[in-house]
Amino acid sequence: MPVLLEGTAVVIRNDALDRCLDGGAADFHTIAPNSMSFGDGELSQASFMSPRDAEIFFEKLVLMGLRGEGDSPEVVLVDAHHQSVTPECEWLQLMEYKGNLIASLVGNDSNVVVAPESWDPEQGPTLQHMSADEVRDRLEFVRREDKVDVYRDRETGELLYSARINDTPEEMYQVAAKAVLENMRMPGGPPLKRPAQKQVREAIGALQQLLSRHEESWRIWFLLGKAWHSVQRLSRSVQAYEHADEVSDEPQTVILKEWAGVLLEMGKTGDAVEIGERAVAVRPNDVELLGNLAVAYLLDERVQSAVKTIRHAIAIQPDDQTNKFLAKRIDAVSTGESRIPRSIAELEGRSRLGDPARFRNQGNVDERRGSKSSWLKRWVDFWLGRQNK
Repeated sequence: MPVLLEGTAVVIRNDALDRCLDGGAADFHTIAPNSMSFGDGELSQASFMSPRDAEIFFEKLVLMGLRGEGDSPEVVLVDAHHQSVTPECEWLQLMEYKGNLIASLVGNDSNVVVAPESWDPEQGPTLQHMSADEVRDRLEFVRREDKVDVYRDRETGELLYSARINDTPEEMYQVAAKAVLENMRMPGGPPLKRPAQKQVREAIGALQQLLSRHEESWRIWFLLGKAWHSVQRLSRSVQAYEHADEVSDEPQTVILKEWAGVLLEMGKTGDAVEIGERAVAVRPNDVELLGNLAVAYLLDERVQSAVKTIRHAIAIQPDDQTNKFLAKRIDAVSTGESRIPRSIAELEGRSRLGDPARFRNQGNVDERRGSKSSWLKRWVDFWLGRQNK
């Protein structure tokens, strides 16, 4: 019997479900994602308003063992508006019935359509299709509630509803960025409390899911590095920063700065110096990077290099308060008044101003004093590509 298809539909051969699903096609309802999922004796289908939701369900079925590519796929995506099938297959036939799209296995001559009880074929398709340009020009986003996006038609004032099970990549990144940036831990700082750790670990899961589709995005790797650092998984933080650096088209000092800070916390001062030098090579007159490099030199017991670097930073910007304080600390070590600090924590603990993030390993002073919303917007803009690299 033909089955009704709407929106973007995932269509599966039942013999493939019999092979890969415990209970076979009869148990399709146990994995079906919505009420628009049903089938006949030969095919099963799930229809979605959101193409992304359909793609994610398609990928889930492929992971279960169904073939989703090649010459003989067992599961396909059907765009009901354009009546296209991806990937192409020889076993599925599409037909129109009173303006509705239906499908059946090739050779099935039944004239009984499988559809929801509420379906009225005389009314035509229940879903309204709009191109991306039409959505942009005609619709105004109102809100998202209970996995439904609500829009207002600018021409008619009518409210339109679009069900969407899964968040978009941008939304996933935004939620993850909010969790990470609101729960940052500075190098050498105390552990996060348990509720904050839970939020960050959920963000890590979302970022790893994003990387499965966008593994060449240095911004996601970068945020993952910050997240792993927040939960004190320093080796994983370093690995994430290394990946961010590898996939970036050009050196990003923000990556190098954070990476060096984690290395200092791990006591790998020589490696931190190497990364800090790379950052300064990109932006040789950046006083923040120079100050951070001076700290790395100091902790690596390269006192004269620390003196030379911090004096260069002061010469560029004499009124930088952080570097002025660092210069005093480095001079005290250089003259023998103080011993070389053994860690960032020791260096911070002797800070007269008591700023636990004083040495700017986690962003500059002005940014840290800014609102959390400004932090969030900055990194979401990174994902959307609205800032220079």
